[in-house]
Parts: sequence; C-alpha cells; structure tokens
Amino acid sequence: MWGKTPFWILDNCVIEVRNLGTARDWYKKTLGLREASGEREGDSGRPFVDLRVSNDDTSLTLVEREAAASTQSEHVIFFAKNLEKTRQWLMERGVTVEVATSDSGGNRFFRFQDLEGNAIEVGVEPG
Repeated sequence: MWGKTPFWILDNCVIEVRNLGTARDWYKKTLGLREASGEREGDSGRPFVDLRVSNDDTSLTLVEREAAASTQSEHVIFFAKNLEKTRQWLMERGVTVEVATSDSGGNRFFRFQDLEGNAIEVGVEPG
C-alpha cells in the first residue's frame, strides 16, 4: 500500500456535512487530507474546517449544515494522474468506488461517496 495521496484538488470546493467532527476525521484518516493552518472567518456563520492535500492554498471545505437543511454541496472533483492507481488506493482504505468510465468528451473518471453519501468524482489530470 502506498501512502502519498494520489490526487489533488484543482479548485476550492465545499461539502456540507451533518457531523463536522466525524467527517473531518474520515477525510483525514481515509483520504489523507490535512487541516489547513491559519484561521479564517466563514461566510455562513456555521462551523467549518478547511482540508488540503498538500501545502498549496487549494482546499476542500467541510461545512456543518443545519439539521433541517438539505445538502447543497458543490460538484466536487479531485484530479489524478493515474485513475487505476487512485481507485486501488481508495479501495485499500475501504472506500467503495465505481468503475472508471468516459464521458462524451473522452474525459475519464470514477466516483465514490464519503461516509455521509456525498459524491466525489476523480478525473484524469486536465491538459
């Protein structure tokens, strides 16, 4: 099993979660993300945490949603150089992943879900 996270986040994105603490722990343990250092104010007034793959400024923000609210997460896409190795890496961590497929434009990708059922897509490195 190889340890380095085999994907990255190209653009900042947000996922709303029911339980911020549990979700944060899952993303750190299962996907190898790290909490961003430094503090910033959230726009929503709700608890949140910024997670990163590396030391760059791009982050995945987990925001705790209000109990009665429906989920409004963005379409989250991670990118990888090697889809098959990334699928294997995730499966070794107990994540159920879909088979890799291609869209009408020839882009290769697969999807998986986090512990709360939020869909995340992993696509081949652009360009």
